[in-house]
Amino acid sequence: MSRYRSSRGYRHEGEEQNDLLTGLALLGALLIIAGAGWWLWSYSQSQAIKTPLAVGAGFDVSQSMSREQKQRSVAFLNKMIGEVLPSRTPTKIWRYAETIETVHESQPIASKELNKVSRETIENYLGKWGTRPDKVMRDFQTYVQDNPQRKFVLCLFTDGECHAASETRALAAQLAQDDRVAAVVVGPVNNRYRRAVESNYYAPLREAGKLLVFGETDALNALALLKERLRTLDNN
Repeated sequence: MSRYRSSRGYRHEGEEQNDLLTGLALLGALLIIAGAGWWLWSYSQSQAIKTPLAVGAGFDVSQSMSREQKQRSVAFLNKMIGEVLPSRTPTKIWRYAETIETVHESQPIASKELNKVSRETIENYLGKWGTRPDKVMRDFQTYVQDNPQRKFVLCLFTDGECHAASETRALAAQLAQDDRVAAVVVGPVNNRYRRAVESNYYAPLREAGKLLVFGETDALNALALLKERLRTLDNN
């Protein structure tokens, strides 16, 4: 009997050792997971843009803009808000053609908060003939002046057509000289307008290193360049 009890005791002791090893393995796995989570959090914090920012976005809704182009414009803004900018970055949206109107202003936590606004006021809206980016650029100036504590990302979502070239270039020159303007994004530009966009209408912004132009195929590249440019703000 004593021998039998002893063998049971040996087996019980072995089971306890196995349980101990299993527990240690689980603890080690949890520590690895926790460490990886901490590393990811620390990395995301180090990559986050700390400079206070604000966004101004003017959507061209003239009849030269197709619904697909407007959807591509909305997609760019959504991706910028969701992947590039800090949460709750103040965002103001206009739509324009020959006239201009403000359609939204908020501090979105996520881009999905703008889905209804974009669908109802941009994608499904058809404005008059005529493209006057100078009108929204003038409102950009007021927006910047009203928020002197922030740096600005300004977006002109347009095919590149412009019916007020001299006025647009003059306002581009003024925005180029304003230190609070970090970047001006123009797109999705049609190929036939791209040269005029970069070398005429918005040339002062290009010369100041603030212009980012994208077309039908290079929006992601423009987003990457924007992210890189905004990160440099934290180092200046």
